[in-house]
Amino acid sequence: RSFEEFDRELGRMKDEMHKLAPKELKKDNFLNISNPYVEDASGNKKLHLKFDCSDFKPEEINVKTDDRNLVVHAKHEEGSKGQKVYKEFTQTYLLPEGVDPQKVQSTLTNDGVLCVEAPAPKAVEAPKERVIPIEYMKKK
Repeated sequence: RSFEEFDRELGRMKDEMHKLAPKELKKDNFLNISNPYVEDASGNKKLHLKFDCSDFKPEEINVKTDDRNLVVHAKHEEGSKGQKVYKEFTQTYLLPEGVDPQKVQSTLTNDGVLCVEAPAPKAVEAPKERVIPIEYMKKK
């Protein structure tokens, strides 16, 4: 029981320290990669990727496909007398086999989350369970 409490406390401390880290040190703008597929209200599966673009204006964000590569690029530039500051990121994601690059769409939320979506390939859309029979071999 005490180990579980210790583990929870470590997790809480990690979360608190993460909140204190300067935004510039949080390099990964990719918000979800562990499971890139979601199911929409109609029950259809689709590729759904999210990127944190909250530090960029909509006109500073570019999304394109190059063959099966999805490329998200954002660049912000500010300057004052004799000084310029740049903030930039590029994220490349290899679209899964069967995803049509021509059907990729993107939207940007008010809070700066870029959502990139495309219909899932047929193999992902309708996964079916199949029981595989076991053939027992008798020794002769």
